[in-house]
Amino acid sequence: MEEAQEDVAQVREWVSQLEELITSLSGLEDESPIDFCGSAMDAWRGKISPDTAPPPTSPAMVVIVETFRALVQVLIAVTMDYTNTPDVRDRMTRAVAQGALHDALDGIVRDGHRWLSDGLPASDEIQQRIAAAVASFQAAQETAHQQMRQDDTADATAADDPYGAILGYHDPSVDAAIVFTKVCSFTEEENKHYRDAHDHLRRKLDSELLRHISDESDRFCDVLIGVLADLRDNKISLFDEDAIDERRRRLRSALISFTSALHSHKDQSTRAVRDTFGRKTPQEQAVLGLFNDLLTTSFEYRWLVEMRDALLHGDINAFKYDFTVRLRGEPAVNVYMDRDYMLHFTREVRNKPWLKRGELEQMTSDPSVLDMVKTIQPLVSELQEKLDAILYPNTADDVATTRELIGRFNGRRGLYALQTGPGFTRRLGVPPYMSLAPRVLAFADNYNTT
Repeated sequence: MEEAQEDVAQVREWVSQLEELITSLSGLEDESPIDFCGSAMDAWRGKISPDTAPPPTSPAMVVIVETFRALVQVLIAVTMDYTNTPDVRDRMTRAVAQGALHDALDGIVRDGHRWLSDGLPASDEIQQRIAAAVASFQAAQETAHQQMRQDDTADATAADDPYGAILGYHDPSVDAAIVFTKVCSFTEEENKHYRDAHDHLRRKLDSELLRHISDESDRFCDVLIGVLADLRDNKISLFDEDAIDERRRRLRSALISFTSALHSHKDQSTRAVRDTFGRKTPQEQAVLGLFNDLLTTSFEYRWLVEMRDALLHGDINAFKYDFTVRLRGEPAVNVYMDRDYMLHFTREVRNKPWLKRGELEQMTSDPSVLDMVKTIQPLVSELQEKLDAILYPNTADDVATTRELIGRFNGRRGLYALQTGPGFTRRLGVPPYMSLAPRVLAFADNYNTT
């Protein structure tokens, strides 16, 4: 009789502990359903110790073991859902996981209360339920371990196949903006061959240094136009010194950026040919010769390049500006190179044979920077074509390689990409990839090799 009373007390205690756990679920702060299940497991495990655990044959042990089984089953269900559901919008939420766990634990509580009112289960039933719970627990663990082994195998296979053609496309039957699939695999050597060819053509087409010059030229002109519009619309007055100083600073910044873009174009083009072909090579000498020719033949180019040095290393205000408002007619805005300052700044220059100081001395007025900018734009564009011929001598070969790459996609339409690492597994999902630029693919398709 005393042992039976002890069993009842233990069942009542552990049912109470389980009810406390159920009540505490809503207070767990985890937003992730996996983290939530882990926290619930930790909370239940924290209630059990050698000092508090009932005997293994006690009906209270059924409450403890079946609670562990419920916790593990929901945790595994959440984990499998996470790995099997690519679209995060379709995955089990914290609220759904909490609801599933609450229902499972509440069933164990109801059994406990029934025992307390109707009588405790016989020892055979206790052992059977404990054994069933343990077996279920072990089966769930084995399922998880089996999935982990399969994932390990899949990840190892993916690690051995990190290169290939990836196609991104839209599938109306799939709730995803874009679906990716691997069309074929490449060897590391093939991947490098295709990637290098694509990169060569992309750099050739983009001409980023030339575009930088064009962008900064547009910025300089936009600032001039902005000042002109402010004067025309009476947004500023020539007598408002602060407003005029602000516009002058904008012009100065735009002028420094534009002249620096010219300098970067020369320096980085020279570095590119050295990185590709080496120093003291015919290609390097040809590139240096092209820049020297432009410096020698173009007044505007050489003095804008030198003006950059003056603005950065001499006087940040080494230019003049003219804002004019007329009683009749449109206002006028212009920026000029300060001849007097440039002659002063270059008086000791000896390592620039192309710098012709005499031509400034013979001029009767300061040259317009806007006119100089307009004059050099076609010259720099022509220069870039000649630079490209040196930097990218194998364009026809790169086109042929890129066409071969296009053929590897078997005519399928969508986003073309190169795989750059392991993927397409449950754990890794879509692998890292490099998109192939449509402009590069179109250039290769339409390139005339004759």
